[in-house]
Amino acid sequence: MGTVLQAVSKKKVDLNNLVGPPLQAKKKIDVPKKTFVVKKDTTAKSKENIDLNKKNITAVKPKAEIIVQKKAAVQVQNKVSEVVKSSQIQQTKEMGIYDPDEKTKDDPLMVVEYTEDILAYLRTIEDKYPIKEKFLEGAKVTSKMRATLVNWLVEAHMNFSLELDTLYLCISIIDRYLQVNKSVDRSVFQLVGASALLLSCKHEELYVPDVSDFVFICDNAFKKEQILQMEVDIVKKLDFRMGWPLGIYFLRRYSKVAQVKSDHYNLAKYILELGLLEYNVSSIKPSLQAAAACCLSMAVLNMVSDPSKVWTPTLAHYTKYHYSDFKQYMYDYADLIAKAETSKHDTIKQKYSSSKFGKISLSFKLNGPLIRKMTLSPVLK
Repeated sequence: MGTVLQAVSKKKVDLNNLVGPPLQAKKKIDVPKKTFVVKKDTTAKSKENIDLNKKNITAVKPKAEIIVQKKAAVQVQNKVSEVVKSSQIQQTKEMGIYDPDEKTKDDPLMVVEYTEDILAYLRTIEDKYPIKEKFLEGAKVTSKMRATLVNWLVEAHMNFSLELDTLYLCISIIDRYLQVNKSVDRSVFQLVGASALLLSCKHEELYVPDVSDFVFICDNAFKKEQILQMEVDIVKKLDFRMGWPLGIYFLRRYSKVAQVKSDHYNLAKYILELGLLEYNVSSIKPSLQAAAACCLSMAVLNMVSDPSKVWTPTLAHYTKYHYSDFKQYMYDYADLIAKAETSKHDTIKQKYSSSKFGKISLSFKLNGPLIRKMTLSPVLK
């Protein structure tokens, strides 16, 4: 069997002898190619988007919760501040302290909600940038020359019909400039005063006089260019700082707290302005100057023998000063009132003798027993 198979397998097969027609080659059939679009698996991306959305949702939730918590904290803080404020008001009422802003709370021009913050800021500035004692030591300008210049500036201030703040700022600029520049001498001292007045006008006034007007009041002793050049030097020396605390700022507040009449306020302004002439008064804090002037004016016009009685708990509370803090300065002002009667620098006295200020400088009470008592020797004060 095996041999037969081997013989068969070794035979050549003749294809023509096979039964049936010969095999023909198959025709090639053109099968049209199908284009298959491979669809991307979007399930993974959709899963990623779902995960991101979940993350965003989980991220938004804490933010929303934080906002709600912050709002709640602010509300709690406001309630606490209101409770503290009400308790403070109650305590002040028990101490006999009244609110001087009660009648003007609804007046937006009085900015009652910012008043205490403004005064606190001014106090920090007067502590940070003081006018030093004896700042004219080593300078070529003397205290007498300074008094003469101030007297002339008061007259120029009146001629220009300027704001009172402008005068106080002008004197403050001059003193601070002399404090840092010891080389100013007699020849340019009036130029310093004119340029300082021009600077203060730019800071305080709505309508500033022309530079030619300042040349005129200097009797053409200086040119426009000199005034402007000195103005630039002053600004540079003062490091461009112009917003100094002034005594008149504090006096307005103290007078409102004290609820004084117009005569008291005019006398306090007169006393405060007399202090501008004095070199020794310049180094006193403006807030203390205002407190001393306010207290002395009330004591003089009310004819009180003990000035400490007019300094009420309300004044002590809102000014942050007790009578002992400014007592010595009241005696200095009393001396100035007495000296004004015979001083050659009488422009301020004449100014306050007009009906505009109630002729307060001519009041007989300025020669009363309190002023005489306070102008005694320091041993008897």
